[in-house]
This record gives sequence, C-alpha cells and structure tokens, in this order.
Amino acid sequence: MGRPKGGAGASSSSSKKPKQKQKQRGGVDFKKYKHKVGRKLPPPKNATNTEIKSKTIVLPEQSLATERAGVAVNKRGLTLRELLQQTVHYNANVRRAAMSGIKDIVVKHPTELKLHKVAMIEKLQERICDTDKVVRESLYNMLQSMIFPALKEDNAISTRSTLFLLMANILNGMTHLSIDIQLMAFRFLELVVLNFPSSFSSYAEQVFNNFVAVLSNDRINLHDRNKLNSVLSGLGHCLSLFSKATENDGTSDRQFFARHLQVHNHSARELWKYTAEEDNSGARSFAIPNLLVKLQSLVQILVNSVEVSASELCAKSAIDAQSSEALLSALHCLDIICRIFIHEVKKPHFKFSISKTQFGPDWLRSSLLIHLKNLWGVKRLFYEKGDEKFFIFNLKIAEIFLCLSEWIDNTMFPAEEFCHFVSSLFSKAKTLRNKDIMEMYLSPLITCIPGLVFNAPYESKGYLLEAFTDAFRGCKVDCKLILPYLDAVGEMLLPEKKSIWAAENDPGMLSYHDALIHELPQILLESVDKAPSVTKVVLELLLRIGQYFPTMDFENLRPFIKLFGVESSSGAVELGPFVNLPHDCQELAISCLYYFPKLLPDIIRPLASCCLSDALEPLILFRTVEILQSTYKAGNLQITEQLSFLALLIARFRVHPGHLITPGDPTKLSNWATFKSLNRLILTSLSEMGDGSLVLELMWNNLSNVIAQKPSMHNINGLFRIIVTLDAGTSKLINEDVVKLIAGYLVDASLDLSKTIEVGFQPDKTRLFQYFIKPCTIIFDKNDKVLCSTLEMLKSFVTGDDDLFSSLSNLNTPGELSCRVCVVTTILIFLCNDQKLHRKLSFGKSVIKGILDYIRHQLDSSVPNVTYEEKQKLKFAFEQLKTKALQLNCWDRSEIEGLSTTK
Repeated sequence: MGRPKGGAGASSSSSKKPKQKQKQRGGVDFKKYKHKVGRKLPPPKNATNTEIKSKTIVLPEQSLATERAGVAVNKRGLTLRELLQQTVHYNANVRRAAMSGIKDIVVKHPTELKLHKVAMIEKLQERICDTDKVVRESLYNMLQSMIFPALKEDNAISTRSTLFLLMANILNGMTHLSIDIQLMAFRFLELVVLNFPSSFSSYAEQVFNNFVAVLSNDRINLHDRNKLNSVLSGLGHCLSLFSKATENDGTSDRQFFARHLQVHNHSARELWKYTAEEDNSGARSFAIPNLLVKLQSLVQILVNSVEVSASELCAKSAIDAQSSEALLSALHCLDIICRIFIHEVKKPHFKFSISKTQFGPDWLRSSLLIHLKNLWGVKRLFYEKGDEKFFIFNLKIAEIFLCLSEWIDNTMFPAEEFCHFVSSLFSKAKTLRNKDIMEMYLSPLITCIPGLVFNAPYESKGYLLEAFTDAFRGCKVDCKLILPYLDAVGEMLLPEKKSIWAAENDPGMLSYHDALIHELPQILLESVDKAPSVTKVVLELLLRIGQYFPTMDFENLRPFIKLFGVESSSGAVELGPFVNLPHDCQELAISCLYYFPKLLPDIIRPLASCCLSDALEPLILFRTVEILQSTYKAGNLQITEQLSFLALLIARFRVHPGHLITPGDPTKLSNWATFKSLNRLILTSLSEMGDGSLVLELMWNNLSNVIAQKPSMHNINGLFRIIVTLDAGTSKLINEDVVKLIAGYLVDASLDLSKTIEVGFQPDKTRLFQYFIKPCTIIFDKNDKVLCSTLEMLKSFVTGDDDLFSSLSNLNTPGELSCRVCVVTTILIFLCNDQKLHRKLSFGKSVIKGILDYIRHQLDSSVPNVTYEEKQKLKFAFEQLKTKALQLNCWDRSEIEGLSTTK
C-alpha cells in the first residue's frame, strides 16, 4: 500500500490541529443568550400585552364628607372612631389634632358623647401618661367640662369599671419618670376625686404612698415647688374624704370604709369578709393603721416644706400668688391630718379598735406635737411681717394649734403666750382691708375659741374673752362671720356644751357673759332686714339662754321688746318686724316669751297689736294665746295682765265677714271663722283660771271700758260670750248703760233680718241672727231684771222715745215707724221661740201688750205720716207678734184676742 502523501511530516502537522467538539445528540429545547449586566430583558415572544389606557374621571362635587352622610364628623371629615384611633399616633401633632377633633364632634353632636362616653374614656385614659403636655391638658379639660358631667348622670355598672381603668393609669402616671407627667397625674387624681369621691377609698393606701413619694422627691428643686400646688390641692381633697370617713361613728359605716381601703389589684374574693374569726384576729383593721402611718410621714414632710417656704417668702420683697397658695395648701393639709389623729384619739376603745395603742394621747405629745413645734418658729417669722398674707398664714397656724389645745401643756408651748397670740389675731383682724379674706380664714379660728377658753389657764381667760367679745361686738350682721360668732357664743354660754361660766363665780368673768348676751337682741333686730338667715339662729340662741338662765338680768334683753313694737307716750303702738317674720321665726319668738317673764308687762300691748294685725297667720295668733296662758299657769304672768290681753284681743279684732254679712269687698277674705276659733280659745283659757265670778270681777273694768267704746257687733258678741262663760247671772249687768247696750246690740243684729219679715226669714240670715242673739238669751235666762229692762228699752224704741237708746246703735237708727216695729217684732219672735224664756217673758207680758197696743193704735188712727205701705207692714208685724204672744200661755187668750185692728 502506498504511504500517504506528505510522508511523515505531514502526519505530524495534522496531529497539532485542535479537536473539534462532538455534535450533541438530539434536538435543541432552549436557546441560551448571553446578556450584559444591567441590560433590560426583552419580553418573550408569547407575552400578553396588559396595558390599559383610559381617560381621567373628574367629579368636582364629590368629597369624603358627602360620602358619609348621616355620620358625625369633625371639620376635617373624620368620625369619632377615627379620631380615637389617631390619639395613639406616634406624631404628637396628630394626637393634638385628634383631641381637638374629638372636642369639636362632642360640641356639635352631644349625642355622640352620650352614646360613646365609656368608649371614649377607655381609649383616652391612655393619654394620661402622654409625653406631650398639650395632649394631657386637652384630655384634662375634656374630662372636666364634658365627659365627667355626662358620666355622673349615668349610674350604670360600666361606670365603675371605667373609673377602675382611669385610676390605674393615674396611679401609673404618679410613678412616671417624667416629673411633669407625675404632677399632671395628681391633677387628674384631684379631678376624679372631686367628681367621684367614692372611687378614692379603693386606692387610698397607694394614693397616699404616691403623695409621700412626690413630696419627698429630691428631683423637684426649690424653684419648682410652685408646681406642687396641684399636688397639695389634691392631697387636701383626699385627706378631707378620709377625714369624713373616720369621723363616722357608726360601726356599719366604719366596716364599709375599711372594706374598701385596700390595694386596687386585690380580687373580689379577697375583699373583707366580716366574720368573728377575722374580728378576733384583727384582720379587718389593717388598712387604717397603715394609712395613719402614711399620714404621720406626711406631717414631717409638710412641716419641712412649710419651713423652707416660709424662709423663702420672708426673704422676698413681694409674695407671689403661687408660693402663697402652696404654703396655704400645705398648712390646710396639716390641719386636716391633725383633726384625723385627734378624732382617732377620742374614739371609744372597742375590742376591734384601730390603732388605739399606737396612736393615743401620748403619741400626740411625743410625736405629732414635736413635729409641729417647728411651726411655732414659723409663726414668729410671719408675726413680724405686716402684710395681710402673712397674717393669713398665722391664722392657719393658729387653727392647727387650736384644735390641739386640749393636749398642749407648758412643756410644749407656753399656754399664756399662745393665748396672747390668738388675742392679737382678733385685734389684727379688725384692721384688715380685704373683708373677703378675713371672712374666709377667720371663721375656723372663731370656731375653736370656746375650746381654747375652756382649757386656758384662769389668768389667760380674761384677755381672750375681751378680744373675742370686742371682735364679736364689731362684727356686722350681714358679715359671713356672724354665724360662726353666734355658734361660738352659744357654745361658751350654754351648759349643754362647754360652758365656761358653770364653774366661774368671778364678777369679771360674768361681765363678759352679760356683754355677750347684751349684743343678741340688737343683732336680732338688724338681721330681720339685712340677714334673714341670722334671725332664726339668734332666736334659737335666745330661747336656749332663757331656758338655762331663768334668773338672768333681763335688762340686757330689753331691746327684744322692739321686735313686737314700740308704744308711744300717747298709747299708740308702732308694730315691730315680728308680723313679717317667717313662720318658724315667729314660733321661736313667742316661745321666748315664756322664758322672759319680766319683759312681758312691756310686751303685752305691742304683742296684742301684732296679734290684731291682718298680716299675722291664725296659727301664730292661737299659739301666742297658748304661750301666754302657759306662762300664767307657771306663775310668771299676772292674772290681770293676762285678762287684759285676752279682753283686748276680743274687743279690737277686726272681723272681715265677707259674704256672710254683706257683699263688701270681694278681694278681702273673710276671717270670721278665725275670730270664732279665737273666741273659743279665749273662753277655754278663762275657764281655766278659777271661779268665773271672781275672774269676771277682775276683768269687769276692762270689759266695761271696751264696751263703752262701741265696738262692732262681732266684738260685742265676743265680749258677751266672755260674760256668759264667767257669770251670766252677775248683778253687774243690771245697769242702765249695759241694758241700753244689749238692746242696741239686738236692734243692730236684727235690722238686716227684719227686712224679710213679710216674705219669711231667710235661712242664712236666720242662722246668723241666732248666733248673735245666743249670749243675750243666756243672760235673759239667768237674769230676769235684765230681760225686763231690755224689753222696756225695746218698747221705747218702738214708740219713738229713744233719745238715749238711739245713740247705742252702731247702724243708722231707722226713723220709719214700720221699720222700727219690724225690728222689735223680729227680736221678740226669736225670744218667744226659745222655750227656756217662756216663763221669763211672762214677767214682761205687759211690755209686749203695750207694744201690741201701740201698733194697733197706729193702725186704727189716721196718722198723716203713715203711708199705706207702712200700714201693711205694721199689720203684718202685729199679726206675727200677736201669734207668738198667744203661744206664751202667760195671759188669758181673750185678753190677746181682744186686740184687733180695724179693717
């Protein structure tokens, strides 16, 4: 075979060529591309184009608010729910806007608050610890002005759970790292306590712990102490609530408060279960001692704060309002704490008594007074200053020590120096220009004065009473301090309280007793117009003074007479303010009369004038008669004075009969029923005085004098009833003047009724005439001579021989013959109708026959002045009287029938 062309060289060259890649077996599925970095990939060939092209739709009238038609939104179109969600936004500006929007919705849509107030609190209570001051302030204002007022109207159970969440956040805020949030939390606490006092009891111990912590916090520098005003103000309110609870002496109320004085995170099953075992173990009394320990710590903190603040204020040239307010709040809190401890010391020693051994009288002296002793030095700092603010500080300090005066002795404080200090405060108070401040801060000092005077050394009582009496004398009746002054005076004077006079026989001390009493009547008279509320207080005090000091010098009370009126030298009485007093004050005033018997002789006439006034209510009128009658029975009123008073009432009482007698003035109500009740009451009083004839003998001069003054028919009727009750058969009635008066009274009483004699007596007028004639018929039954003399007077009246008789009639004496005849006929008819008088009238049959003869003569004769109409009246009266005369059976029938008239 031949060698290939090229030989060996060729074969070597061919071996150096690169080997070609073997072809892949099978088909190609994907084609690989090499792409550069950052280059956009082309879309796949099978990609779908999803691009949509459209035109813009413009709706100019569409807005978010219109889409929510019927839903309450704020100015920005946000609902309440959306705004509440925004209150937790991380941005403070958004939270501020949300709080403002919530307020906007509540103002414009009050129903939103009513429906969602609980939900609002549950969401907003988280803002108590908000880091933004504006948000916290907005929440405070919203709770104060909107949410809490609405929540108080709702007594639902959900309210308690809502307050539970709120208090939990407030307690968290009190322990916050931020001082501003801490102080604001105390403001929230005060707001809750003011609106929901019952919510405080469950958190009392924790709250007081936080008060101790914040007031002793060194992070609050001296220049920041003004920020503590809200803390001290809240502390004052919490202490007041605790004080009210501890002052409750009822066991059930003490159990209730102790049951709630627990930490708020205790479960309901851990609340108090009052059993005998728990009572014996002392389990139910753990809360109050714990709280008292906290209060003990607060005393030291507050005293130290007062010392520092006092030094700063005294070093300043002018006092700023915030510093002054903080100091006053601290002193106020100290005062409440001291009163709480004092009440705890004075409690009875029960077997379950709280802190009786730990907080007793010895503790007051060894612990509390030791801390308060530093205030004595503060008092000296303020005393050297002349500003009114420093005077107010001293008033508060004095108030604290006054409530502790029972436990203060000379080893602690010089008692005499303290009394001088209090006396100087009263003297300084008179020079104050700002009366409102004086009225606000001097009142507690006045209240404590009785206790100080009672416990003060004997040598110190004099200038204390002098300062107090001088201040009391200078107090205006319309000043707010007048009521505390009166309470203090009553507490010092009355034995039922701490009377300083009970064991005092020193004339110097008793002079202040008289000086205090001497001021009361003048205060009473001034208070009627200027301070009506004071009037009742003074009257109550006067009444109790009269009850406890029956032998007092009544000259000090002589101005009391002016309450009823003043009698002039001519005898006229000018009414006092008694008639215009309220009903309860009038009752007190007349009750005082029982205990002021030596004033009664000068009071009787003014008092009677008051009783006769139309302005006085009937009940007070009757009560006055009863009081004077009781005074007479007790031997403190002369019988002649009582009889004079009763006769004066009957004789001068102005009766307004109204429609009962004449139409009169329709605007004036009838008081006839009142007069009749008064008459019955007076008759009962007279019957209790003993023998009627002797009583009538004593008051006859008064009766005859008032009868001679020709009072009205009602008054004469009352006077006649007095005579009839006491002695209807008295010989004093057999007197020409008295008989004339009786006859004239009968004529006046029958004049109106006699006009109806022809047509028949009207029932109303008949009953009225019977009422008026009743006492006369009793007199006639008991006294024959008076009846006969009266009949003679009536005959004279008919015949026209009435010169003396006509002057006794109050009404116009009828001049017409027929009228006179009808009047007398009416009287005789009613006398004949009385069965008891039939025998008595037989003694006057000649007089009756004479009247009949006279009438017949007038009918038979041709008297020119008698008209036909008059003759008809005379004839009718004649027949009426003749018929009644036949019924008497006291003379022969032929004698009467022989009297006939010509036709």
